[in-house]
Amino acid sequence: MDIPNFEEIFKQIKTNFWIIGIPYDQYKIMKRYFVFMIVLTSGVFVEIVFFYSKLSVQNLLLLTQLAPCTFIGFLSILKMIFITMKRQNIFELTTSLNRLCSEIINKKSKWDLVKKEFIFIKYFVKYFFISNAILICIYNSLPLGLTLYTYYSKGDKIYSLPYAVSMPYVKDYWYTYLLKYTHLSAGGFICMLYTITIDALYYVMTSRVCSHFAILSDEIQDLDENTSHRLRDIVKRHQYILGLSQNLEEIFRAPNLFNVLFGSLEICSLGFSLTIGDWEQIPAIILFLLSIFLQLLMICVFGENLIRESNKIGEAALTCKWYKMDKKSKNSILLLMIRSNRPQILTAYKFSVMSHQSFTKIISTSWSYFTLLKTVYTPPENI
Repeated sequence: MDIPNFEEIFKQIKTNFWIIGIPYDQYKIMKRYFVFMIVLTSGVFVEIVFFYSKLSVQNLLLLTQLAPCTFIGFLSILKMIFITMKRQNIFELTTSLNRLCSEIINKKSKWDLVKKEFIFIKYFVKYFFISNAILICIYNSLPLGLTLYTYYSKGDKIYSLPYAVSMPYVKDYWYTYLLKYTHLSAGGFICMLYTITIDALYYVMTSRVCSHFAILSDEIQDLDENTSHRLRDIVKRHQYILGLSQNLEEIFRAPNLFNVLFGSLEICSLGFSLTIGDWEQIPAIILFLLSIFLQLLMICVFGENLIRESNKIGEAALTCKWYKMDKKSKNSILLLMIRSNRPQILTAYKFSVMSHQSFTKIISTSWSYFTLLKTVYTPPENI
């Protein structure tokens, strides 16, 4: 199997950033970035207006059906704003990881250690893009298909839109309907483009940092009295990788916070709609719910991987033949062990550590919100 180098895996992410309007080889922001942001923001705004117009206990079921789309749109805007602010950090971290990746591929022993991870992330990101692109295409095209089918089969004019919105112009004409539909569909595509690009960036960068920790652990574990002279270089590389992981935390701590906050609300809303709503909506709700579960799960899994691999440095230092080394080398080993007792973490802006435990907390929080909604909700026939 061909060796997937960093550029090959990162190619689609770079292309997406160029489409968004933040070219990787430049620090300027293109005009289309602001156009895309205006289109998406205006779409979210009219969704919020519609949401507010229906705000009442009697419309609780309708509101929970509308909320996930509004939340994910608002989430994508916030994430993109913070990623844009950190774009220089992203470019610098990408350059560093690319250089380290080239060193791995040129040494067979290192490549054999991480090749499964490299191959996995290559295909994971590829199918992550494809599956989400298919989903948004289906979601945006179904209302138009329903409108055309109803008109040509029954002669009725029912103008269906992909998202429930409130706009200042009527939709009882084809030209206003198509204008509205195009605006909302474009906003949906932009929202998905923002989301999948930022999430894929998180997956790839975290995976690469974990790989370098794994390689360093393997080198430390093989140390003995004859190779102790390599300790100085190992300590420097350890400090360098620690710096990369801290840069990774700085880039993604705000997006992680938004993922945790909005993810809980989305799961709660979709779960409520799934149990109370109409049966014909179940397939779409389940699909939406699974995509959110997968996104939050993978964010936490990659965060857990970083904790595990950074912890392995201390374990490797303990299992190497340090007892046969000179005093200076033993002190260096001790420093490695002490430093690795504080694992590298990715957080939701210091409020929560991204790990398996945090995923269970998100689900628990969503359940709490869900039970609260069930408590306050009264079916219309009982009012």
